[in-house]
Amino acid sequence: MALQISAGVGPAEARRFVFLLAARLEVLAEARGLCVGDVVASGDGSAPRSITLYVDGGDALALADELGTHALIMRSDRRGRDARKRWFAAVTLHEVQDAPGTGTIARDELVITACRAGGPGGQHVNKVSTAVRVEHVPSGLTVRSAAARSQKANLDQAIARLAALLAARDDAHRADGERARRQAHYQLERGRAVRTYVLGDDGALEERSS
Repeated sequence: MALQISAGVGPAEARRFVFLLAARLEVLAEARGLCVGDVVASGDGSAPRSITLYVDGGDALALADELGTHALIMRSDRRGRDARKRWFAAVTLHEVQDAPGTGTIARDELVITACRAGGPGGQHVNKVSTAVRVEHVPSGLTVRSAAARSQKANLDQAIARLAALLAARDDAHRADGERARRQAHYQLERGRAVRTYVLGDDGALEERSS
């Protein structure tokens, strides 16, 4: 799963809040039994537009109480006495498809059936079971290959076609996930914060009652 922390189109103060909030959530995720793998930042290192923590190894709902808008109460010295004192960041959780592998498919996931090739082609094609039907059980996808004259060649072709179909479907799922994450980046709801913070003397976030 991907835990995204985003400032939306917020200013530099909100982007620095993203940096601090991501550090807090990384520690919290590990304390709750999750493994934080990759950490991907978009934008300046100390003031990114968003940071994504890729978490694994436990129940992603362990962070359910962190989802939503977070607020930081902090006056900006460069914005004058009447400057806004609250800066916001959104925390959202997204499912992530694994990256495609080498194109190989485990044989124990396949149901392979030999059958006769249909249509014209002479005695060899019509009477010998050279065509192959391959079902990929986890996905329900089935490919029938009959173009080649040998059963092995048709089997190889069917498995290759299945691998391509599965990769294309995974690409589509990943694209859907990326679109959802981009939309979440710009759908920051200000107000009604699930948590509110101030900066401690050490510059780290300290939670306070909303």
